[in-house]
Amino acid sequence: MDDIDCAAERVEAFNEVALKAVLSRMSGPASTGICKACGCDIEADRLRANAFARHCRECADEIEAETQRKRRCGPR
Repeated sequence: MDDIDCAAERVEAFNEVALKAVLSRMSGPASTGICKACGCDIEADRLRANAFARHCRECADEIEAETQRKRRCGPR
């Protein structure tokens, strides 16, 4: 088995795990409408677009920025 085959198997395994994670989140209860980070109401537009949203737009943006920073720089 060459490197390309190994990489393809890893991608396939990752996709299966990611799909299972998404499906398990979707089968859970819809959002409460309250942000898990700050406790403020989640915007109605956001809930219409994603009934499972757990964070308001501002907190979701901050979480995404921190996730991207960790990918680039590693954990603090």
